[in-house]
Amino acid sequence: MTDVVFRDPALAPEGAAFGFVMGDNTMEPYLMKGSTVYAARPGPLAPGDVGVFSVGGKLVCRQYLEDSEGNAYLFTLNRARRELDMTVPADEVTLFARVLMDEPAPLPGIE
Repeated sequence: MTDVVFRDPALAPEGAAFGFVMGDNTMEPYLMKGSTVYAARPGPLAPGDVGVFSVGGKLVCRQYLEDSEGNAYLFTLNRARRELDMTVPADEVTLFARVLMDEPAPLPGIE
């Protein structure tokens, strides 16, 4: 992620609180590098939702999954960048915003 941007609210999808410019290709082909991504303030996440998370003081945009043992899996959608996936205790992850997606992205198999 790079810059948080504020655009004409009339151009933003319903429910968007803000937009940001996707700074890398970790979430392609769903969220393209350089595109404006819109996000809503935190709310409940379903398995596979995409969000903006704070992990260790860093903001990341990732797909979320939590297991029954309290582990949070933060996946890149671009599987060529899977080395940037994260597995951390769920209580060390803070949801900053839920990304508004036109279509849900499938969850990857846990490798």
